[in-house]
Amino acid sequence: MHILLCNDDGFRAAGIQELAQAMLAFGQVTILAPDGPRSGFSGAITTTQPLRLKHRTTDGDLSVYSCDGTPVDCIKLAMNTLFAEERPDLIISGINHGSNEGICVSYSGTLGAAREGCIYGIPSLGVSLDDTAWHPDFTDSIAYTIRVVQLMQQLTLPRQTYLSLNVPKTSPKGLKVCPMSVGRFVEELVPSSDGRGKPIYWLTGHQEPMEEGRKADWQYLNEGWATLTPLQLDSTDYQWLETLERAAQS
Repeated sequence: MHILLCNDDGFRAAGIQELAQAMLAFGQVTILAPDGPRSGFSGAITTTQPLRLKHRTTDGDLSVYSCDGTPVDCIKLAMNTLFAEERPDLIISGINHGSNEGICVSYSGTLGAAREGCIYGIPSLGVSLDDTAWHPDFTDSIAYTIRVVQLMQQLTLPRQTYLSLNVPKTSPKGLKVCPMSVGRFVEELVPSSDGRGKPIYWLTGHQEPMEEGRKADWQYLNEGWATLTPLQLDSTDYQWLETLERAAQS
């Protein structure tokens, strides 16, 4: 296999570096990741300035490149330069320093890169650890990533589907295949002031699910399970599509 790795923490981050070493057991590995942190960039792309691709190092079957753009920029750049002639067999985005369950799917640069890989028709996986430390213990995250990669070798992902794996900070109770929860962030802003006394706001907060009584990735992750969720490119609400169409034609 030839595996392309990306992330939103930057190519130097411990998560992607440790993951790269583990993935060498499957074959050739190429890292193309941002040159610095790009958390929360979701599907952002760079359109107002050129992108710069920089070769960092090659050591045996591991090659490392960086880009001065977003995670999605990295995937686009990889597909149109390094992999223009021969596509990678698998794209993994991560391991992210911090979880990406629930509504974080909408904000995450980690999942933005995995989604972009799916757009190109490449089997793609986002991996996130519920620990924001710069050097957390990735042992369980890597073990579960290997498990999911082996699963992806056995199964053919449906068209327009990619996977999101979240691993708790503590030793996982096991793996739960489950839907994503739908919620929102609360207590999002901390007011403060700049050096001149003018008001500023720091983005913070925590996620709370909106649906009660339905267990999904947010609940399972908080209970100590690793969660695996299939996500789709198509965001259409098919259950309401006909209702809307009838109302529009009346």
